[in-house]
Amino acid sequence: MQQEWLDAIRPGVRSAAPVRRDRVDEALHRLQWNESPYDFPADLKEEVLRRLAGLPWSRYPLSSRPWLLADALAARFALPPEQVVVSEGSSDLIRAVMAATLRPGDVVVMPTPTFMLYRLNARLYEGTVVQVPLDAAAGFCLPVDALIEAAQQHNARLVALCAPNNPTGTRYAEADLRRLATSIPSLLVIDEAYAEFCDQDLTGLLELGNVILLRTFSKFYAMAGARVGYALAAPALAAELQKVVTVFPLSVFSEVIALVALEYHHRFVVIRDQVVAERDRLAAALAAIPGVVVYPSATNFLLVALNGYKQELLEHLRNRQRVQISDVAAYPELAHCVRISVGTPAQNDLVIQGFTEIFGG
Repeated sequence: MQQEWLDAIRPGVRSAAPVRRDRVDEALHRLQWNESPYDFPADLKEEVLRRLAGLPWSRYPLSSRPWLLADALAARFALPPEQVVVSEGSSDLIRAVMAATLRPGDVVVMPTPTFMLYRLNARLYEGTVVQVPLDAAAGFCLPVDALIEAAQQHNARLVALCAPNNPTGTRYAEADLRRLATSIPSLLVIDEAYAEFCDQDLTGLLELGNVILLRTFSKFYAMAGARVGYALAAPALAAELQKVVTVFPLSVFSEVIALVALEYHHRFVVIRDQVVAERDRLAAALAAIPGVVVYPSATNFLLVALNGYKQELLEHLRNRQRVQISDVAAYPELAHCVRISVGTPAQNDLVIQGFTEIFGG
């Protein structure tokens, strides 16, 4: 392609590295992407199919906005539907927030390490990223004062973070988030992808006006394949976000799956409790192995620091136990770490076995 045509592409896109996820080996136990180890329940799949059979597939959804799901979410959080924006996964909403707010050169402040899509999307829209380090020695706690200082110093357009944090698993106190929101000259975007795993509800922060909460059906509701997410914000902010969300953001299939999941929320609470119990068991077993440090987690994954032998461990788990975990070396400060999605008891036993074979214990 001639260079002159490439010049039509935005500089932020040209300078970005492509996000790649290699084709998955289906023979491996996938413990690298923080998915639910348990599939959407089979009987609820049958209920989804029953409802879909009565819907016309040849027609677009009844509205460009999935009102049925927005209404159900509003009822769940005791909010008016005007405060709910539904889209195809919270990843798309991260993009939408950046698209709606950033002008070239605008500053986005975020802690580091945190979910990479904040940084990648900010740069796609030609924003300037200012990162505030998290301190492992302090348990990766939220550096509220440093974030406030950075936002004020740079007159930031956005402060973006994940609560609980990915990839560290750290839970942030609501009081700290409230102090942050009330002390910055910017919007505070809080990605709550893992909130259900620590029973944290931050909707009380919406009263401040400058807070946008992002949530997903991927983790707690075992729906990563369906691609459903939503934002909660003040009505005026939500109305602006709605303008940059894709028209017809959900298929009729995804909306029905999400509606069934909400209706049977209690079923997923039981699954969540099983995952949390397994998380704690896995953490205790790994922490007892010499050369292994397990950081506290309020999510469905564990961040684990290793005293060497990381590549040997990754290869051993993949080749011997047929388990794939995440190498988080893309975060320079976590070059000595791995991240492990909590699996079924049998999968977690394989992880423990692999660690023991490499490190002893």
